[in-house]
Amino acid sequence: MIDPIVTVRYQNLVSERLGRGFSKRELLAAGLTIRDALWIGVPVDSKRKSMHDENIETLIELMNETGVEEEANETMESAPVATEAPARKTAAVPKEDIGVALEDIPGVGPKTAERLREAGYLCAGDICKADMEELSQIKGISKKSAEDIIDKAKGL
Repeated sequence: MIDPIVTVRYQNLVSERLGRGFSKRELLAAGLTIRDALWIGVPVDSKRKSMHDENIETLIELMNETGVEEEANETMESAPVATEAPARKTAAVPKEDIGVALEDIPGVGPKTAERLREAGYLCAGDICKADMEELSQIKGISKKSAEDIIDKAKGL
């Protein structure tokens, strides 16, 4: 397992420790996509924003060992080229809301997120458009918590 180095600052002390995953900036600086990183088993921490030279060097060494770039180029050459974009039947969601998971809304835990998905709410954008009365009909969500969830989703 590859462990990235992260810097911890507390009051006047600065120290380094092993982190949970590499930041997106480190992956991009090493020439590795997030998809490829996950494919070869490199942990990715989407919350981290920092970038360390040691982590980039580690990623480059790993890429050389595994040959990720070569495999990616081979699969891209053999992949069929689409001549026309497929028609999508999804609801119009503002760009800023795409990809914001339900669990990222403060106060929404795994069970609540699962219940929301079962009710047809897939992302924070869906929650922003929801009616408080509709959300309060879901098991485990009161009118007050439905109002809080909608407000917090709009604040993301």
